[in-house]
Amino acid sequence: MPELPDVEVFRKYVDRTALHQTIESVEVFAPDILGEVTPKQLQSKTKGHQFMSTDRHGKYLFTRLSNDGWLVFHFGMTGYFHYFKDSKQTPKHTRALFNFDNGHHLAFVLQRKLGSISATQEMDTFVKEQGLGLDALDDNLHPEAFKKALKEAKSSIKSALMDQERIAGIGNIYSDEILFQARLDPKTRANQLSNEDVDRLFEAMKEVLETAIDSEADPEKMPETYLLPHREKGGKCPVCHGEIETTKISGRSAYFCPNCQS
Repeated sequence: MPELPDVEVFRKYVDRTALHQTIESVEVFAPDILGEVTPKQLQSKTKGHQFMSTDRHGKYLFTRLSNDGWLVFHFGMTGYFHYFKDSKQTPKHTRALFNFDNGHHLAFVLQRKLGSISATQEMDTFVKEQGLGLDALDDNLHPEAFKKALKEAKSSIKSALMDQERIAGIGNIYSDEILFQARLDPKTRANQLSNEDVDRLFEAMKEVLETAIDSEADPEKMPETYLLPHREKGGKCPVCHGEIETTKISGRSAYFCPNCQS
C-alpha cells in the first residue's frame, strides 16, 4: 500500500507534470471510487480549471484547483498517477482520466479499486473529518507530541505507529523499517516504552521517511543497512546477518530481526 513516502513521490510527480494546465474534461471509468462527489460534479469542479499546487497529509494527496477548493486522492493498495500524451498509452486499470487542453493526460490508476477521489473546500476540514493525527513529517509533531501519541496507546508499538488517528502516514512496510532502525521489537506494547526508546523511535521515524522519499520510495535504492531491501521470507539481516523473521500483529505481517530488535 502506498504510504507517506510513496504519496510524497506522487505529489512531486504531479508538480513536475500536471500543474498549470487547463483541464478540458475528466473521464470517470469507475464511479464507485468517488467519495461524496458524482462524475458530473467532478467534471463541473475541474473543467476549464487547473491544478495550481499540491499538498499532502499522511497517505492523502491534495491538488488545489484554480477556481476553488481541493481534490483529494487516496491510493488504496495499488494506486499511482501516470502522465502521458498518446492516448494509446492509457494504462490498464485507469479509473479516472484528466484530459488537458495541451493534449496530455493524467491517469489515476488503481489495479484494485480501493483508492478514492473526493473533494473538499479546506484541507484542514478534511483532515479533521477523517480523524487523522499529525502528519509524521509535520514540524508540529515534536518529540513531546510524539511521546503523548504513543504513551496513550495500549497496543503494540507497530500497531500504534500504523494508527492514522495517532500519526498519519505510516503503514505496514515503513513501520517495520522504523522499528528496525530504532532496534525495537514490534510486539512491544507502546505504553511500556521508556522515554529513551521513544526518543530513538522518533529520530528513526524522521530519518527513515526522509530517506525513503530521497530514494523515490524504491527499496532497491535504499541504504544496504536498511531492512526493506531484505524484507522477505528467508532474508538476512543487513546488520547481524541472522535470518529475518515474520509474525502477525493486528492481522498484519511484521518483518523483524530477533537478534537486533530484542
